[in-house]
Amino acid sequence: MKNIILIGFMACGKSTLGKKLANKLNFEFIDTDQEIEKNENCSVAEIFEKFGENHFRELEKKLIVSLQDKQNCIISTGGGLPCFNENMMLLNQVGTTFYVKLNPIELSKRILNAKTIRPLAKGKSKDEVYTFVKELLAKREDFYAQAKFTLSGKEQNINFIESILF
Repeated sequence: MKNIILIGFMACGKSTLGKKLANKLNFEFIDTDQEIEKNENCSVAEIFEKFGENHFRELEKKLIVSLQDKQNCIISTGGGLPCFNENMMLLNQVGTTFYVKLNPIELSKRILNAKTIRPLAKGKSKDEVYTFVKELLAKREDFYAQAKFTLSGKEQNINFIESILF
C-alpha cells in the first residue's frame, strides 16, 4: 500500500488522527514538521527566525521528495506545506491525500485552547485569532481541495478512512 497523507490547517487534528491510524494499521507515522526539526536540529520557529519562510518551504519540498519511495506510512503535513512549491501535486503522487476539514470557528477554538501556545495566537485576542484563521484558510482552501478525499465532521475517524481505502 502506498502512503496515507493528512493535510489541513493547523490544529485540525492531523497528527492525532494520523497516530491513531498508524497504530491501527501498523504503519510508520511521519509528522513533516517533526522530521524537519530532527533533520535540522532546531525547531520550526527557529528555522523561520534564522533562515526565513522560503528556506523552510524548501526543506518541506525536499522532505516530500525524499518520501516518494516510502510505503505504508501515515504522513501528517504542516498546515502550509501543500500550498507551496507544487507540493500538493507531489503529495498526490506520494500517497492518498485526505483533507481534514474544520471551520474557522472550531480551528480558532483549538488554537486558543492548545496545550502549547501557537506562535500565531501569541498576544492575540480571540477575535484576532479568528480573523487570522479565516483569512489564511480562505487562501489555502484551493490547495487543500486538491486532496483526493475530504474528511468533515463525523468522517474524521480511522474507521471511515479504512472504509474508503480497504
